Amino acid sequence: MLPVKRNLKIVLFLMLYSSTANTHHSFAVEFTAERTIEIKGVVTEIWFRNPHVRYYVDTVNNNEIENWDVRTSSPSLLVRKGWTKKTIQVGDEISIIGHPGRDNRKLLSVISIKLPDGSSLGQDYPDSHELGEKK
Repeated sequence: MLPVKRNLKIVLFLMLYSSTANTHHSFAVEFTAERTIEIKGVVTEIWFRNPHVRYYVDTVNNNEIENWDVRTSSPSLLVRKGWTKKTIQVGDEISIIGHPGRDNRKLLSVISIKLPDGSSLGQDYPDSHELGEKK
């Protein structure tokens, strides 16, 4: 009976490990690290939960509204840096610099966010002459 229990534990461990190991993704698969862009828009939705905090932001491009999926770090890492669920609210107009999604997807990995009061989160928000593309 003892080997059966041990084998069952091994099988359960491997099932659990394999499912969690496959859930994380590579940055390079989703984002273009060699490019940075800036977007400015209004926050429409917030997901302050694992694995990454997400802000959905509506921008206007050629008189068309585009909804961007803006991704940051995990909630625990952001909280250690002083962010809370209330740092950015739905309705806030924010500017974000980040790495855009591949294949023209409206996806952005945050480098820095400028808040309505002018303060910034993440890395220091650069001057406009230091930026790449603007969207």
